[in-house]
Amino acid sequence: MAITVIMTCHNEEQFIEQAIRSVVDQTAYSEIAEIIVVNDGSSDGSQALLEQLSDEIDKLRIIPADGIGLPGARNLALKEARGDLIALLDGDDYWTPGKTAAQLAVLAKAPTVGLVYSDFYDFTLPDASDARLVLVRAYQASNDKLLEEYFIHDAPVIPSTAIIRRAVFDDVGPFDAEIRLGEDTEMFLRIAENWRFQHVPGGFLYKRRHGKNLTARLGGLLPVAIRLTERFTARNPRLKPLAAKRMARRYAATANDCAKHGERNEALGYLWQAFQSDPPYWRIYAYLAISLLPAWIGPALRQSFWTVRRAIRGRTA
Repeated sequence: MAITVIMTCHNEEQFIEQAIRSVVDQTAYSEIAEIIVVNDGSSDGSQALLEQLSDEIDKLRIIPADGIGLPGARNLALKEARGDLIALLDGDDYWTPGKTAAQLAVLAKAPTVGLVYSDFYDFTLPDASDARLVLVRAYQASNDKLLEEYFIHDAPVIPSTAIIRRAVFDDVGPFDAEIRLGEDTEMFLRIAENWRFQHVPGGFLYKRRHGKNLTARLGGLLPVAIRLTERFTARNPRLKPLAAKRMARRYAATANDCAKHGERNEALGYLWQAFQSDPPYWRIYAYLAISLLPAWIGPALRQSFWTVRRAIRGRTA
């Protein structure tokens, strides 16, 4: 199975070389047919650096674009891709060396699986010394309710952890280039309508947080969540009874994000919206309790809560 790695770059001169070299350093690099980087209107030194790297790395192909956005850039690369597997990697993230080998082994045994994905390390500092393993919801190929569960939880399948069969894109179509935020969720929901997902346990990606991240704050994604809820309940009427549960989780997550940043009133407002959508949802009350604590206690308790929860999920994954 030949892999095409699709990367995008927009003013990421500072990070793009590390991302590309993490592909070259894969233990299964022989299975990677090509690395396509779409340089989408960068105004820094990205183009010169990419040209230098392409002279050194024979599998690296550079495609110029003029500010068409992330989904449009991925679609441009998809048109050029020759592999029968597509691996996505953002220009500011990087893989661990065993990423593709572990995921290829799963794909080889599961022809009905259209998408594999993994856990990731979240970090901010340049040397990743603050990296924290994030264990994501583990969907299995045997799950017959994948669409319903993914719709409710909108669980983070991080694009840079995913490998997707080319046949999937032939089936469901390209990314929606009209969506500039949440385009990956929209795509994964379409994939979940017809294909299986398989979680491959392990932290195979380092995902960088910095000031330029589009999805740094969750409040900016709420309008997208509302639009996608409307779109997919229209496409799949069986999802309509689940719409309130989905939005309760989005409001609660946004409330927690506000609480982390000391925005207590905003957090309480989002928790009220979550309660109105799905009163039994237990995290509403957990986040409410944390939000009402004194400012010096809240962060420590929240960290303890998530540490315990990650440990439980790690044992049950």
